Amino acid sequence: MARPKSNKQYYKWIGICILLILALQIFQSNSSWVETAYSRGFYPIYAYIPKLLFGWLPFSIGDLIYAFIFILLAWTLIKAIVLLFKKQYAQSGKRFLRFIGLLLTFYIFFYAAWALNYYRIPISKQLDIKVDTIKLEDHLSVLEAHIAKANGLREQINITDQDREKADGQIQELMLTDQTFPMLSKSQVKIKTPLIGPMASYFGVSGYFNPFSNEAHVNAEMPKTSYPFTVAHELSHQMGIGFEDECNFIAFVKLKDHADPWYQYAAYYESVTYLLRTLYLVDKVKFETYKEQLSPLVKADIKEDQDYWLRYSGWISDISGLFYNQYLKHNNQIEGMARYGMVSRLIIAWEIKKAN
Repeated sequence: MARPKSNKQYYKWIGICILLILALQIFQSNSSWVETAYSRGFYPIYAYIPKLLFGWLPFSIGDLIYAFIFILLAWTLIKAIVLLFKKQYAQSGKRFLRFIGLLLTFYIFFYAAWALNYYRIPISKQLDIKVDTIKLEDHLSVLEAHIAKANGLREQINITDQDREKADGQIQELMLTDQTFPMLSKSQVKIKTPLIGPMASYFGVSGYFNPFSNEAHVNAEMPKTSYPFTVAHELSHQMGIGFEDECNFIAFVKLKDHADPWYQYAAYYESVTYLLRTLYLVDKVKFETYKEQLSPLVKADIKEDQDYWLRYSGWISDISGLFYNQYLKHNNQIEGMARYGMVSRLIIAWEIKKAN
């Protein structure tokens, strides 16, 4: 029969975890170390392990891992509180120490397995994209060109007839054959559907990446309009990109010249919506002017998207949004959810560089 752990063992466990976290803090403070040793060194090798363990499964094991972690932590904490109310202070103290040890262990694994990618060298620096010298006239020029592209592409496709499974396979292939972004890991490039199904929509989620299982997920219930874009975005996370605007940027660049007009449209549709949102914050009059340039079909797609997510909005999506906003701020994205919209500066700078 196994002997129960003494408080001394728990303190030792927690102490080791704290030292490891301090070491991670020092390491992540140097983006060059992270880029060279972790993102391009360790991570591409490590990613083969979850690929061998879980990648071949047709369903998401990561959702089950999330559930297990939540239940384990909740049970340990509740048990500690119950014992405290029963005045069994010694046993309650051990449960609290166990809870802290488990929490710190999962935290360390989260960073070691993927999250250090939040601290790598930004793509703008790696590709020499000048994001700090963008003028309003550049923004308007790119926006006008992208509206014209979106309007024209929308006339060529019937979105209802598009095949999500076919898109999954083709976009995975596209990301694997990438030549534009040498910083991407190609150890595992595979998209899955969440086990939670429609619940993903209630959480306000179109897609997500699970760092504990290294699985990328896309909500199969969401409208098809920007589905290819979301697939490419989540695969970018799986390939070692942490920042949300950078994943959006990679999705745009990878899809905009694809042979399939649906993929092209998804790229320009997302670009236009982000560029318009940014313009709204700067000049509401110009925003209305450029919004009117959208074709009736593109406007209908925007309304369908808005109506879909509105149907699932409520306290669950509100809490999920608040949690994820703080999560992003904690992980080197002080802008929180607004980080997604910062893709507009990357797209504009990219277009200016390609034109020169």
